[in-house]
Amino acid sequence: GGPVDLVDLDGCVYYARVLQADMEVETDRLASKQPTPREFEEYCRTENLCPYELSKKLVPSSRIVTAPYAFFFHPHVRRSLYAWMGVGPERVDLVVDEAHNLPEYLRETTTVSLPLTSVRYARAELAERGDFQLPDGPSASRLLDIVSAAEEELLQSLVHEDDAILPQNVLEDGLLTALGGTSHRLDTWLGSLATWGENLREERRRERKLPRSWVHTVALTLLSWPQLDEPGYAKVATKSPRAALEAYALDASLPAQPILECHTSVHLSGTLAPTDEYRDTLGLGERTRRLSVPSHFPPSHIKYLYDPTLSTRFEEIRADPRAIPRISDRVSSLLQSLPVNTAVFFPSFDLMEKVYHAGLELTIPSTSVIESPRVSTADLWRSIDAHKQGTSRGVILGVSGGRIAEGLDFPGQELEAVVIVGIPYPRPTARREALRRFLDARTGRGWEYTMEIPARRAMQQAIGRMIRSEHDRGIAIVLDHRAPAFADIFPGLEPMGNLAATARAFYGRRARWSGSPPGSSAPQPLRGDSSLPPS
Repeated sequence: GGPVDLVDLDGCVYYARVLQADMEVETDRLASKQPTPREFEEYCRTENLCPYELSKKLVPSSRIVTAPYAFFFHPHVRRSLYAWMGVGPERVDLVVDEAHNLPEYLRETTTVSLPLTSVRYARAELAERGDFQLPDGPSASRLLDIVSAAEEELLQSLVHEDDAILPQNVLEDGLLTALGGTSHRLDTWLGSLATWGENLREERRRERKLPRSWVHTVALTLLSWPQLDEPGYAKVATKSPRAALEAYALDASLPAQPILECHTSVHLSGTLAPTDEYRDTLGLGERTRRLSVPSHFPPSHIKYLYDPTLSTRFEEIRADPRAIPRISDRVSSLLQSLPVNTAVFFPSFDLMEKVYHAGLELTIPSTSVIESPRVSTADLWRSIDAHKQGTSRGVILGVSGGRIAEGLDFPGQELEAVVIVGIPYPRPTARREALRRFLDARTGRGWEYTMEIPARRAMQQAIGRMIRSEHDRGIAIVLDHRAPAFADIFPGLEPMGNLAATARAFYGRRARWSGSPPGSSAPQPLRGDSSLPPS
Protein backbone atom coordinates (compact mmCIF):
# COMPACT_ATOMS: atom_id res chain seq x y z
CA GLY A 1 0.00 0.00 0.00
CA GLY A 2 0.91 3.67 0.19
CA PRO A 3 1.51 6.31 -2.48
CA VAL A 4 3.49 5.35 -5.55
CA ASP A 5 5.65 7.75 -7.54
CA LEU A 6 4.20 7.60 -11.06
CA VAL A 7 7.39 9.11 -12.49
CA ASP A 8 9.15 5.84 -11.59
CA LEU A 9 6.43 3.94 -13.44
CA ASP A 10 6.46 5.93 -16.67
CA GLY A 11 3.18 7.46 -15.51
CA CYS A 12 1.17 4.20 -15.71
CA VAL A 13 -1.66 4.72 -13.28
CA TYR A 14 -2.98 1.17 -13.79
CA TYR A 15 0.33 -0.37 -12.75
CA ALA A 16 0.46 2.01 -9.80
CA ARG A 17 -3.01 0.88 -8.69
CA VAL A 18 -1.83 -2.75 -8.70
CA LEU A 19 1.19 -1.85 -6.55
CA GLN A 20 -1.08 0.01 -4.14
CA ALA A 21 -3.66 -2.78 -3.93
CA ASP A 22 -4.05 -5.02 -0.90
CA MET A 23 -3.24 -8.32 -2.58
CA GLU A 24 -4.67 -10.42 0.24
CA VAL A 25 -8.02 -8.71 -0.24
CA GLU A 26 -7.82 -8.96 -4.04
CA THR A 27 -6.90 -12.64 -3.89
CA ASP A 28 -9.81 -13.47 -1.58
CA ARG A 29 -12.25 -11.45 -3.67
CA LEU A 30 -11.26 -13.04 -6.97
CA ALA A 31 -11.00 -16.54 -5.48
CA SER A 32 -14.58 -16.31 -4.23
CA LYS A 33 -15.92 -15.00 -7.56
CA GLN A 34 -13.86 -17.23 -9.91
CA PRO A 35 -14.37 -14.75 -12.80
CA THR A 36 -14.17 -15.72 -16.46
CA PRO A 37 -11.44 -13.99 -18.50
CA ARG A 38 -13.94 -11.41 -19.75
CA GLU A 39 -15.28 -10.82 -16.24
CA PHE A 40 -11.71 -10.42 -14.95
CA GLU A 41 -10.96 -7.90 -17.70
CA GLU A 42 -14.12 -5.96 -16.88
CA TYR A 43 -13.27 -5.97 -13.16
CA CYS A 44 -9.81 -4.55 -13.88
CA ARG A 45 -11.30 -1.89 -16.14
CA THR A 46 -13.80 -0.86 -13.46
CA GLU A 47 -11.13 -0.77 -10.73
CA ASN A 48 -8.48 0.88 -12.97
CA LEU A 49 -6.11 -2.06 -12.51
CA CYS A 50 -3.65 -3.46 -15.04
CA PRO A 51 -4.97 -6.99 -15.79
CA TYR A 52 -1.52 -8.30 -16.76
CA GLU A 53 0.23 -7.04 -13.64
CA LEU A 54 -2.64 -8.14 -11.40
CA SER A 55 -2.51 -11.62 -12.97
CA LYS A 56 1.21 -11.82 -12.15
CA LYS A 57 0.48 -10.88 -8.52
CA LEU A 58 -2.14 -13.64 -8.29
CA VAL A 59 0.11 -16.40 -9.68
CA PRO A 60 1.86 -17.33 -6.37
CA SER A 61 -1.47 -18.10 -4.70
CA SER A 62 -2.83 -20.10 -7.66
CA ARG A 63 -2.78 -23.86 -8.08
CA ILE A 64 -3.53 -23.72 -11.82
CA VAL A 65 -2.01 -21.17 -14.18
CA THR A 66 -3.18 -20.86 -17.79
CA ALA A 67 -1.10 -18.94 -20.31
CA PRO A 68 -0.22 -18.79 -24.02
CA TYR A 69 2.53 -21.09 -25.29
CA ALA A 70 5.08 -18.25 -25.17
CA PHE A 71 5.00 -18.12 -21.37
CA PHE A 72 6.39 -21.64 -21.20
CA PHE A 73 8.40 -22.10 -24.38
CA HIS A 74 10.22 -18.75 -24.48
CA PRO A 75 13.28 -19.31 -22.23
CA HIS A 76 13.33 -15.87 -20.58
CA VAL A 77 9.58 -15.73 -20.02
CA ARG A 78 9.57 -19.30 -18.66
CA ARG A 79 12.16 -18.37 -16.06
CA SER A 80 10.00 -15.43 -15.02
CA LEU A 81 6.91 -17.65 -14.86
CA TYR A 82 8.67 -20.15 -12.59
CA ALA A 83 9.81 -17.25 -10.39
CA TRP A 84 6.24 -15.89 -10.12
CA MET A 85 4.97 -19.38 -9.27
CA GLY A 86 7.77 -19.96 -6.77
CA VAL A 87 8.52 -23.46 -8.10
CA GLY A 88 11.03 -25.26 -10.27
CA PRO A 89 10.18 -27.36 -13.33
CA GLU A 90 10.27 -30.57 -11.29
CA ARG A 91 7.12 -29.39 -9.49
CA VAL A 92 5.21 -28.44 -12.65
CA ASP A 93 2.50 -30.61 -14.18
CA LEU A 94 2.23 -29.25 -17.72
CA VAL A 95 -1.00 -29.48 -19.72
CA VAL A 96 -0.71 -28.53 -23.41
CA ASP A 97 -4.08 -27.77 -24.97
CA GLU A 98 -4.64 -27.69 -28.75
CA ALA A 99 -1.41 -29.64 -28.83
CA HIS A 100 -1.57 -30.28 -32.58
CA ASN A 101 -0.43 -26.64 -33.02
CA LEU A 102 2.68 -26.98 -30.86
CA PRO A 103 5.26 -28.46 -33.30
CA GLU A 104 4.84 -25.74 -35.92
CA TYR A 105 4.66 -23.06 -33.21
CA LEU A 106 8.05 -24.23 -31.92
CA ARG A 107 9.54 -24.23 -35.42
CA GLU A 108 8.31 -20.71 -36.09
CA THR A 109 9.51 -19.29 -32.78
CA THR A 110 13.01 -20.70 -33.25
CA THR A 111 13.29 -19.66 -36.90
CA VAL A 112 15.80 -16.82 -37.36
CA SER A 113 14.70 -14.18 -39.85
CA LEU A 114 16.44 -11.24 -41.49
CA PRO A 115 13.63 -9.16 -43.02
CA LEU A 116 14.70 -6.66 -45.63
CA THR A 117 12.72 -4.00 -43.77
CA SER A 118 14.79 -4.60 -40.63
CA VAL A 119 18.00 -3.84 -42.52
CA ARG A 120 16.43 -0.66 -43.89
CA TYR A 121 15.25 0.38 -40.42
CA ALA A 122 18.77 -0.22 -39.11
CA ARG A 123 20.18 2.00 -41.85
CA ALA A 124 17.67 4.73 -40.95
CA GLU A 125 18.60 4.36 -37.28
CA LEU A 126 22.23 5.05 -38.16
CA ALA A 127 21.26 8.05 -40.26
CA GLU A 128 19.30 9.47 -37.32
CA ARG A 129 21.90 8.80 -34.61
CA GLY A 130 25.08 9.30 -36.62
CA ASP A 131 27.26 7.03 -38.71
CA PHE A 132 30.61 5.71 -37.46
CA GLN A 133 33.68 3.94 -38.81
CA LEU A 134 34.18 0.24 -38.16
CA PRO A 135 37.67 -0.91 -37.00
CA ASP A 136 39.96 -1.07 -40.06
CA GLY A 137 36.91 -1.32 -42.27
CA PRO A 138 34.03 0.48 -43.92
CA SER A 139 31.55 2.78 -42.23
CA ALA A 140 28.62 1.16 -40.44
CA SER A 141 26.19 2.59 -43.01
CA ARG A 142 28.30 1.15 -45.87
CA LEU A 143 28.18 -2.31 -44.30
CA LEU A 144 24.39 -2.15 -43.94
CA ASP A 145 24.05 -0.93 -47.52
CA ILE A 146 26.01 -3.98 -48.69
CA VAL A 147 23.85 -6.30 -46.58
CA SER A 148 20.70 -4.73 -48.04
CA ALA A 149 21.97 -5.01 -51.62
CA ALA A 150 23.03 -8.64 -51.11
CA GLU A 151 19.63 -9.56 -49.69
CA GLU A 152 17.75 -7.78 -52.48
CA GLU A 153 19.84 -9.59 -55.10
CA LEU A 154 19.15 -13.01 -53.57
CA LEU A 155 15.42 -12.33 -53.33
CA GLN A 156 15.26 -11.08 -56.89
CA SER A 157 17.33 -13.86 -58.47
CA LEU A 158 16.08 -16.88 -56.50
CA VAL A 159 12.43 -16.39 -55.49
CA HIS A 160 9.98 -16.89 -58.33
CA GLU A 161 6.91 -17.91 -56.27
CA ASP A 162 6.77 -18.15 -52.47
CA ASP A 163 10.32 -19.00 -51.44
CA ALA A 164 13.52 -20.73 -52.49
CA ILE A 165 16.37 -22.61 -50.84
CA LEU A 166 19.55 -20.55 -50.49
CA PRO A 167 22.76 -22.08 -51.84
CA GLN A 168 25.21 -22.93 -49.07
CA ASN A 169 27.10 -19.92 -47.68
CA VAL A 170 25.73 -17.67 -50.43
CA LEU A 171 25.04 -14.71 -48.12
CA GLU A 172 28.36 -14.92 -46.29
CA ASP A 173 30.32 -15.29 -49.54
CA GLY A 174 28.49 -12.35 -51.11
CA LEU A 175 29.21 -10.07 -48.16
CA LEU A 176 32.90 -11.03 -48.04
CA THR A 177 33.29 -10.46 -51.78
CA ALA A 178 31.66 -7.03 -51.62
CA LEU A 179 33.59 -5.98 -48.49
CA GLY A 180 36.93 -7.47 -49.48
CA GLY A 181 37.55 -8.87 -46.02
CA THR A 182 37.82 -12.17 -44.14
CA SER A 183 35.16 -13.91 -42.08
CA HIS A 184 37.08 -12.94 -38.93
CA ARG A 185 37.06 -9.24 -39.90
CA LEU A 186 33.35 -9.43 -40.78
CA ASP A 187 32.60 -10.86 -37.32
CA THR A 188 34.62 -8.04 -35.77
CA TRP A 189 32.65 -5.42 -37.70
CA LEU A 190 29.32 -7.04 -36.82
CA GLY A 191 30.43 -7.16 -33.18
CA SER A 192 31.06 -3.41 -33.30
CA LEU A 193 27.57 -2.90 -34.76
CA ALA A 194 26.05 -5.03 -32.00
CA THR A 195 27.89 -3.03 -29.31
CA TRP A 196 26.70 0.25 -30.82
CA GLY A 197 23.15 -1.11 -30.87
CA GLU A 198 23.35 -2.31 -27.27
CA ASN A 199 24.55 1.12 -26.16
CA LEU A 200 21.58 2.66 -27.97
CA ARG A 201 19.23 0.28 -26.20
CA GLU A 202 20.66 1.28 -22.83
CA GLU A 203 20.34 4.94 -23.72
CA ARG A 204 16.69 4.48 -24.66
CA ARG A 205 16.08 2.54 -21.47
CA ARG A 206 17.43 5.45 -19.46
CA GLU A 207 15.16 7.78 -21.45
CA ARG A 208 12.21 5.52 -20.49
CA LYS A 209 11.64 4.55 -24.10
CA LEU A 210 11.26 1.14 -25.69
CA PRO A 211 14.84 -0.28 -25.51
CA ARG A 212 14.98 -1.39 -29.13
CA SER A 213 17.71 -1.06 -31.71
CA TRP A 214 17.37 -2.31 -35.27
CA VAL A 215 21.13 -2.17 -35.69
CA HIS A 216 21.53 -4.47 -32.69
CA THR A 217 18.96 -6.95 -34.04
CA VAL A 218 20.47 -7.09 -37.54
CA ALA A 219 24.02 -7.47 -36.21
CA LEU A 220 23.12 -10.36 -33.89
CA THR A 221 21.20 -12.10 -36.67
CA LEU A 222 24.17 -11.88 -39.03
CA LEU A 223 26.58 -13.05 -36.32
CA SER A 224 24.47 -16.17 -35.67
CA TRP A 225 23.78 -16.86 -39.37
CA PRO A 226 26.80 -19.13 -40.14
CA GLN A 227 25.90 -21.47 -37.26
CA LEU A 228 22.31 -22.01 -38.43
CA ASP A 229 22.90 -24.81 -40.90
CA GLU A 230 21.71 -28.32 -41.70
CA PRO A 231 20.44 -30.59 -40.36
CA GLY A 232 18.58 -28.39 -37.92
CA TYR A 233 17.88 -25.44 -40.23
CA ALA A 234 17.02 -24.79 -43.86
CA LYS A 235 18.05 -21.40 -45.21
CA VAL A 236 15.47 -19.87 -47.53
CA ALA A 237 14.71 -16.61 -49.28
CA THR A 238 11.05 -15.71 -49.06
CA LYS A 239 8.75 -12.95 -50.27
CA SER A 240 5.70 -13.98 -48.26
CA PRO A 241 4.45 -12.74 -45.86
CA ARG A 242 7.43 -10.35 -46.05
CA ALA A 243 10.67 -10.22 -48.00
CA ALA A 244 13.33 -11.88 -45.86
CA LEU A 245 16.14 -14.38 -45.59
CA GLU A 246 15.32 -17.06 -43.04
CA ALA A 247 17.00 -19.92 -41.26
CA TYR A 248 13.86 -22.06 -40.91
CA ALA A 249 14.03 -24.29 -37.83
CA LEU A 250 13.29 -27.90 -38.80
CA ASP A 251 13.80 -29.66 -35.47
CA ALA A 252 10.90 -29.00 -33.07
CA SER A 253 12.37 -31.40 -30.49
CA LEU A 254 15.07 -28.93 -29.39
CA PRO A 255 12.74 -26.13 -28.17
CA ALA A 256 10.44 -28.87 -26.77
CA GLN A 257 13.10 -30.03 -24.28
CA PRO A 258 11.63 -28.04 -21.33
CA ILE A 259 8.64 -30.40 -21.49
CA LEU A 260 10.89 -33.26 -20.39
CA GLU A 261 12.08 -31.25 -17.36
CA CYS A 262 8.57 -31.08 -15.89
CA HIS A 263 7.20 -33.51 -13.32
CA THR A 264 4.73 -34.71 -15.94
CA SER A 265 3.02 -33.44 -19.06
CA VAL A 266 -0.34 -34.12 -20.71
CA HIS A 267 -0.98 -33.16 -24.34
CA LEU A 268 -4.56 -32.76 -25.53
CA SER A 269 -6.26 -32.22 -28.87
CA GLY A 270 -9.23 -33.59 -30.71
CA THR A 271 -7.02 -33.88 -33.81
CA LEU A 272 -3.75 -35.16 -32.35
CA ALA A 273 -3.90 -38.56 -34.06
CA PRO A 274 -1.69 -40.14 -35.20
CA THR A 275 -0.06 -39.61 -31.84
CA ASP A 276 3.22 -41.24 -32.88
CA GLU A 277 3.80 -38.35 -35.30
CA TYR A 278 3.41 -35.84 -32.46
CA ARG A 279 5.62 -37.88 -30.13
CA ASP A 280 8.37 -38.30 -32.73
CA THR A 281 8.30 -34.66 -33.84
CA LEU A 282 8.73 -33.34 -30.29
CA GLY A 283 11.19 -36.06 -29.24
CA LEU A 284 9.08 -37.14 -26.27
CA GLY A 285 10.49 -40.67 -26.38
CA GLU A 286 9.20 -44.21 -26.82
CA ARG A 287 8.08 -44.41 -23.19
CA THR A 288 5.43 -41.76 -23.79
CA ARG A 289 2.00 -43.18 -23.00
CA ARG A 290 -0.53 -42.55 -25.75
CA LEU A 291 -4.30 -42.66 -25.36
CA SER A 292 -6.97 -42.33 -28.04
CA VAL A 293 -10.42 -41.70 -26.61
CA PRO A 294 -13.46 -42.53 -28.79
CA SER A 295 -15.68 -39.60 -29.65
CA HIS A 296 -18.70 -39.19 -27.37
CA PHE A 297 -20.67 -37.49 -30.15
CA PRO A 298 -23.50 -39.71 -31.49
CA PRO A 299 -22.48 -40.91 -35.00
CA SER A 300 -26.00 -40.24 -36.26
CA HIS A 301 -25.60 -36.51 -35.53
CA ILE A 302 -23.16 -35.90 -38.37
CA LYS A 303 -23.39 -37.00 -41.98
CA TYR A 304 -20.31 -37.09 -44.21
CA LEU A 305 -20.68 -36.61 -47.96
CA TYR A 306 -18.28 -36.00 -50.83
CA ASP A 307 -18.45 -35.05 -54.49
CA PRO A 308 -16.86 -37.84 -56.60
CA THR A 309 -16.91 -35.71 -59.76
CA LEU A 310 -14.95 -32.66 -58.64
CA SER A 311 -11.19 -32.14 -58.48
CA THR A 312 -9.30 -29.26 -56.90
CA ARG A 313 -5.80 -30.40 -57.83
CA PHE A 314 -3.68 -27.35 -58.58
CA GLU A 315 -2.46 -28.76 -61.89
CA GLU A 316 -6.00 -29.51 -63.10
CA ILE A 317 -7.34 -26.10 -62.09
CA ARG A 318 -4.46 -24.37 -63.88
CA ALA A 319 -5.00 -26.43 -67.06
CA ASP A 320 -8.81 -26.14 -67.24
CA PRO A 321 -10.31 -22.63 -67.66
CA ARG A 322 -13.73 -23.99 -66.62
CA ALA A 323 -12.47 -25.44 -63.33
CA ILE A 324 -13.01 -22.31 -61.21
CA PRO A 325 -16.52 -21.52 -62.58
CA ARG A 326 -17.42 -25.19 -62.06
CA ILE A 327 -16.39 -25.03 -58.39
CA SER A 328 -18.29 -21.75 -57.98
CA ASP A 329 -21.45 -23.27 -59.49
CA ARG A 330 -21.15 -26.33 -57.28
CA VAL A 331 -20.75 -24.30 -54.07
CA SER A 332 -23.71 -22.08 -55.05
CA SER A 333 -25.84 -25.15 -55.71
CA LEU A 334 -24.95 -26.68 -52.35
CA LEU A 335 -25.82 -23.50 -50.48
CA GLN A 336 -29.21 -23.41 -52.20
CA SER A 337 -29.89 -26.92 -50.87
CA LEU A 338 -28.72 -26.35 -47.28
CA PRO A 339 -31.39 -24.54 -45.21
CA VAL A 340 -29.03 -23.87 -42.30
CA ASN A 341 -26.07 -21.70 -41.32
CA THR A 342 -23.20 -22.96 -43.46
CA ALA A 343 -19.42 -22.41 -43.54
CA VAL A 344 -17.43 -22.97 -46.73
CA PHE A 345 -13.69 -23.49 -46.25
CA PHE A 346 -11.22 -23.25 -49.13
CA PRO A 347 -7.63 -24.53 -49.21
CA SER A 348 -6.29 -20.99 -49.80
CA PHE A 349 -7.35 -17.35 -49.93
CA ASP A 350 -6.34 -17.29 -53.59
CA LEU A 351 -8.79 -20.03 -54.58
CA MET A 352 -11.53 -18.53 -52.41
CA GLU A 353 -11.15 -15.18 -54.14
CA LYS A 354 -11.25 -16.73 -57.62
CA VAL A 355 -14.34 -18.81 -56.81
CA TYR A 356 -16.04 -15.81 -55.22
CA HIS A 357 -15.58 -13.66 -58.33
CA ALA A 358 -16.57 -16.52 -60.65
CA GLY A 359 -20.21 -16.13 -59.60
CA LEU A 360 -20.46 -17.15 -55.96
CA GLU A 361 -20.74 -13.50 -54.87
CA LEU A 362 -24.10 -13.25 -56.66
CA THR A 363 -25.68 -16.23 -54.91
CA ILE A 364 -24.86 -15.80 -51.21
CA PRO A 365 -26.67 -13.55 -48.69
CA SER A 366 -25.57 -9.95 -48.29
CA THR A 367 -24.87 -10.70 -44.62
CA SER A 368 -22.22 -13.33 -45.41
CA VAL A 369 -18.94 -13.24 -43.47
CA ILE A 370 -15.81 -13.39 -45.63
CA GLU A 371 -12.46 -14.06 -43.98
CA SER A 372 -9.42 -12.13 -45.20
CA PRO A 373 -5.77 -12.06 -44.07
CA ARG A 374 -5.92 -8.25 -44.19
CA VAL A 375 -8.75 -8.01 -41.67
CA SER A 376 -7.76 -7.53 -38.04
CA THR A 377 -8.72 -10.19 -35.55
CA ALA A 378 -10.89 -7.69 -33.67
CA ASP A 379 -12.88 -6.82 -36.82
CA LEU A 380 -13.24 -10.49 -37.69
CA TRP A 381 -14.52 -11.34 -34.21
CA ARG A 382 -17.07 -8.49 -34.37
CA SER A 383 -18.34 -9.76 -37.70
CA ILE A 384 -18.63 -13.31 -36.36
CA ASP A 385 -20.51 -12.07 -33.28
CA ALA A 386 -22.96 -10.28 -35.55
CA HIS A 387 -23.38 -13.49 -37.55
CA LYS A 388 -24.08 -15.48 -34.39
CA GLN A 389 -26.66 -12.99 -33.17
CA GLY A 390 -28.43 -12.79 -36.53
CA THR A 391 -31.84 -14.35 -37.05
CA SER A 392 -31.46 -15.01 -40.79
CA ARG A 393 -29.68 -17.94 -42.34
CA GLY A 394 -26.01 -17.08 -42.90
CA VAL A 395 -22.93 -18.12 -44.84
CA ILE A 396 -19.28 -17.93 -43.81
CA LEU A 397 -16.42 -18.10 -46.31
CA GLY A 398 -13.01 -18.93 -44.87
CA VAL A 399 -9.88 -21.02 -45.34
CA SER A 400 -8.97 -24.39 -43.87
CA GLY A 401 -6.43 -23.86 -41.11
CA GLY A 402 -7.44 -20.19 -40.77
CA ARG A 403 -8.73 -18.20 -37.83
CA ILE A 404 -12.36 -19.25 -38.28
CA ALA A 405 -11.70 -22.90 -39.15
CA GLU A 406 -9.55 -23.50 -36.05
CA GLY A 407 -10.23 -20.75 -33.55
CA LEU A 408 -14.00 -20.48 -33.05
CA ASP A 409 -16.93 -22.52 -31.80
CA PHE A 410 -20.40 -22.46 -33.35
CA PRO A 411 -22.70 -24.54 -31.13
CA GLY A 412 -26.34 -25.37 -31.81
CA GLN A 413 -27.85 -23.72 -34.85
CA GLU A 414 -25.02 -21.18 -35.19
CA LEU A 415 -23.43 -23.61 -37.69
CA GLU A 416 -24.99 -26.83 -39.01
CA ALA A 417 -23.19 -27.47 -42.29
CA VAL A 418 -19.56 -27.32 -43.35
CA VAL A 419 -18.37 -27.48 -46.96
CA ILE A 420 -14.68 -28.17 -47.51
CA VAL A 421 -13.56 -27.19 -51.01
CA GLY A 422 -10.68 -29.49 -51.86
CA ILE A 423 -8.20 -31.42 -49.74
CA PRO A 424 -6.25 -28.69 -47.86
CA TYR A 425 -2.74 -30.01 -48.41
CA PRO A 426 -0.13 -27.47 -47.33
CA ARG A 427 1.31 -25.40 -50.16
CA PRO A 428 4.44 -27.16 -51.52
CA THR A 429 6.96 -24.46 -50.63
CA ALA A 430 10.73 -24.74 -50.28
CA ARG A 431 10.24 -24.66 -46.51
CA ARG A 432 7.79 -27.58 -46.66
CA GLU A 433 10.09 -29.62 -48.91
CA ALA A 434 13.04 -29.05 -46.57
CA LEU A 435 10.91 -30.20 -43.63
CA ARG A 436 9.81 -33.29 -45.58
CA ARG A 437 13.43 -34.25 -46.26
CA PHE A 438 14.38 -33.65 -42.61
CA LEU A 439 11.55 -35.84 -41.28
CA ASP A 440 12.20 -38.47 -43.94
CA ALA A 441 15.77 -38.78 -42.68
CA ARG A 442 14.60 -38.95 -39.07
CA THR A 443 11.44 -41.09 -39.33
CA GLY A 444 11.08 -42.30 -42.91
CA ARG A 445 7.59 -40.73 -42.98
CA GLY A 446 8.27 -37.25 -44.32
CA TRP A 447 5.37 -37.03 -46.80
CA GLU A 448 2.87 -38.34 -44.27
CA TYR A 449 4.04 -36.00 -41.52
CA THR A 450 4.33 -32.83 -43.62
CA MET A 451 1.45 -33.16 -46.12
CA GLU A 452 -1.11 -35.85 -45.32
CA ILE A 453 -1.46 -35.34 -41.58
CA PRO A 454 -1.73 -31.51 -41.74
CA ALA A 455 -4.48 -31.87 -44.40
CA ARG A 456 -6.29 -34.42 -42.24
CA ARG A 457 -6.13 -32.20 -39.17
CA ALA A 458 -7.25 -29.11 -41.09
CA MET A 459 -10.39 -30.92 -42.27
CA GLN A 460 -11.13 -32.30 -38.80
CA GLN A 461 -10.70 -28.87 -37.24
CA ALA A 462 -13.00 -27.22 -39.80
CA ILE A 463 -15.75 -29.80 -39.34
CA GLY A 464 -15.33 -29.62 -35.58
CA ARG A 465 -16.51 -25.99 -35.55
CA MET A 466 -20.15 -27.16 -35.76
CA ILE A 467 -20.02 -30.22 -33.46
CA ARG A 468 -19.34 -28.81 -30.01
CA SER A 469 -21.61 -30.99 -27.87
CA GLU A 470 -23.46 -34.28 -28.03
CA HIS A 471 -26.62 -32.36 -28.98
CA ASP A 472 -25.20 -30.64 -32.10
CA ARG A 473 -25.96 -31.95 -35.57
CA GLY A 474 -24.57 -31.20 -38.99
CA ILE A 475 -23.66 -32.23 -42.52
CA ALA A 476 -20.04 -32.14 -43.69
CA ILE A 477 -19.34 -32.12 -47.44
CA VAL A 478 -15.92 -32.51 -49.07
CA LEU A 479 -15.83 -31.22 -52.63
CA ASP A 480 -13.06 -33.45 -53.94
CA HIS A 481 -13.01 -36.96 -55.39
CA ARG A 482 -9.99 -37.80 -53.18
CA ALA A 483 -12.06 -37.70 -49.96
CA PRO A 484 -12.31 -41.54 -49.64
CA ALA A 485 -8.55 -41.61 -48.97
CA PHE A 486 -9.45 -40.02 -45.61
CA ALA A 487 -12.45 -42.29 -44.89
CA ASP A 488 -11.09 -43.15 -41.43
CA ILE A 489 -11.89 -39.62 -40.23
CA PHE A 490 -15.20 -39.48 -42.14
CA PRO A 491 -17.25 -42.42 -40.77
CA GLY A 492 -19.97 -43.50 -43.16
CA LEU A 493 -18.67 -41.28 -45.99
CA GLU A 494 -21.02 -41.38 -49.00
CA PRO A 495 -21.17 -39.82 -52.47
CA MET A 496 -23.32 -36.70 -52.31
CA GLY A 497 -26.23 -37.63 -54.59
CA ASN A 498 -29.40 -35.57 -54.17
CA LEU A 499 -28.33 -33.09 -51.50
CA ALA A 500 -31.70 -31.35 -51.26
CA ALA A 501 -33.41 -34.64 -50.39
CA THR A 502 -30.63 -35.57 -47.96
CA ALA A 503 -30.88 -32.18 -46.26
CA ARG A 504 -34.68 -32.46 -45.91
CA ALA A 505 -34.33 -35.89 -44.33
CA PHE A 506 -31.53 -34.79 -42.01
CA TYR A 507 -32.74 -31.37 -40.87
CA GLY A 508 -36.51 -31.82 -41.15
CA ARG A 509 -38.58 -28.73 -41.87
CA ARG A 510 -36.44 -25.58 -42.00
CA ALA A 511 -37.05 -22.26 -43.70
CA ARG A 512 -34.89 -21.78 -46.79
CA TRP A 513 -32.90 -18.54 -47.15
CA SER A 514 -34.78 -16.59 -44.52
CA GLY A 515 -33.75 -12.93 -44.39
CA SER A 516 -31.80 -11.60 -47.39
CA PRO A 517 -32.40 -13.81 -50.44
CA PRO A 518 -29.48 -14.95 -52.57
CA GLY A 519 -28.41 -12.39 -55.11
CA SER A 520 -30.16 -9.49 -53.36
CA SER A 521 -26.83 -7.68 -53.10
CA ALA A 522 -23.20 -8.66 -52.94
CA PRO A 523 -21.94 -9.32 -49.40
CA GLN A 524 -19.86 -6.51 -48.03
CA PRO A 525 -16.28 -7.46 -47.23
CA LEU A 526 -15.13 -6.97 -43.65
CA ARG A 527 -13.77 -3.53 -42.85
CA GLY A 528 -10.17 -3.33 -43.99
CA ASP A 529 -10.58 -6.10 -46.56
CA SER A 530 -9.46 -5.23 -50.06
CA SER A 531 -9.18 -8.78 -51.37
CA LEU A 532 -12.81 -9.42 -52.28
CA PRO A 533 -14.40 -6.24 -53.61
CA PRO A 534 -17.71 -6.51 -55.44
CA SER A 535 -17.16 -7.13 -59.14
